[in-house]
Amino acid sequence: MKKRLIILSGLLLLVAGGFGLWKLNKDFLLLWNSNSIYVTASSPLVVDKVKIEFGIGVNTINRSTDSDLFSHRKKYTVVYDGKAKDRMINDYGENDFLITYNNEYYFSFRQFKFNRRHQHNYNFHFFQKDTILFIRADIQGQDAMKFERPMLKINLADKYRCNVPVDNAGVIYNMIELVDPDRK
Repeated sequence: MKKRLIILSGLLLLVAGGFGLWKLNKDFLLLWNSNSIYVTASSPLVVDKVKIEFGIGVNTINRSTDSDLFSHRKKYTVVYDGKAKDRMINDYGENDFLITYNNEYYFSFRQFKFNRRHQHNYNFHFFQKDTILFIRADIQGQDAMKFERPMLKINLADKYRCNVPVDNAGVIYNMIELVDPDRK
């Protein structure tokens, strides 16, 4: 009886320790990269047409237009192309995302991570309002972000800079505007 109690207590400690290590690693990278990407879409849109490219400090906010994003694609890593692909590099700094839908629409943004150990759940949802395609992002973790924005046509990328018409761009950081959508 005493032997069973010791074995049961040991197993319980092992499970609790494993859960604690998993939770600690999820919040602060210790052993493995546990960033995750989840993509959903409302009908008639489908996740098979979504491509998410990721890079650290890949693009510049000083680009002349968003068409520059598409000429530097080799610097990105494809982390989602209809399904999860390569793992995201885990590093701090300017994490740039280029998201496309059906090679027809795009949206780019930057998440600034303050510590390379921070882990995040990246949730992207695609939906349509009237005839306009939207992306809703909910990034959970220490450097969280939430935003909902219309996607832009790739063939009009030369008319935009940081998802804003070039004529109206002014000072753009391609990050702060997403956190506070009411800021003008």
